[in-house]
Amino acid sequence: MVIASLGLLAPLPFVHAAIRLRRPFVLLYVLIYGIASFGLIWLLATGETEGEVETAMALSWFFGTILLITVSCVHLALLRKKILYPQRTVWVESGMHCGLFSIDIAGFGQVGRSSDIFVQVRRMLFGLLANAFEASGISWNMCLKRDTGDGMIVVVPPHFPKFRLLLPLLSQLAAELAKYNVVTDPALRIRVRVAIHAGEVTLDEYGVTGRPKVLLARLLDSRVLRDALAEAPDESPVVVLVSDRFHEDVQDQGGPGLDTMSYRQVLVQEKETEVLAWLHVPTPVVRGLP
Repeated sequence: MVIASLGLLAPLPFVHAAIRLRRPFVLLYVLIYGIASFGLIWLLATGETEGEVETAMALSWFFGTILLITVSCVHLALLRKKILYPQRTVWVESGMHCGLFSIDIAGFGQVGRSSDIFVQVRRMLFGLLANAFEASGISWNMCLKRDTGDGMIVVVPPHFPKFRLLLPLLSQLAAELAKYNVVTDPALRIRVRVAIHAGEVTLDEYGVTGRPKVLLARLLDSRVLRDALAEAPDESPVVVLVSDRFHEDVQDQGGPGLDTMSYRQVLVQEKETEVLAWLHVPTPVVRGLP
């Protein structure tokens, strides 16, 4: 009888699994098992002959030992991935060498734009940017993102090839923005400046910091990049400035479809920074993932 009563403990692993894994359907098993258990108890309580009691005891013993072992094994299997191999939630940590992508909307705060327009422009740009990252083979959800009000800083985990920040991401983004600008109201049109760099990032409670982040900001706000966007034709809504270090480490090494001849070397002088960089105006043509 004591051994048979172990069957009543069989639902406990599934209850624990349901709570830890947030799987309500597992509770259905507990309900069914409870009904079966009470059925066995009822057989034991109402058995009139010795044979019936022995049969009920045999069923209870089998139900209590074999099923308890089976349920425990299933329970461990369900929790194995969640407990022993928890899903990673942080893909960027301090000290990692990451790709850095910064984007800024030109003329975002121009006179005449209402708060509703600000919301629409930001929502459209960030949506197109997420699609461009995904089309380039970079998971948008794995990236660390920091909203800057009129733009965004994106830190790409190191396991993604850095050349994908150039191809097909830039052409994809330029193509989608060009198509959007053709059909939208002039007040909602979007033109952007982009800066790309790579380096070891430092994270604090406010986001990304460190020298790579400072250089990224200087590139994005540089007069060279602002003038390039002002001089670019309307059908080219994106201008890009790539750091010399990124150009040397990534572009000079070559990559599937990279067109290094379309980048022009420029001198950036911004605040305390004086560095060489590479200017590029992407052609708005959608390309496939290399």
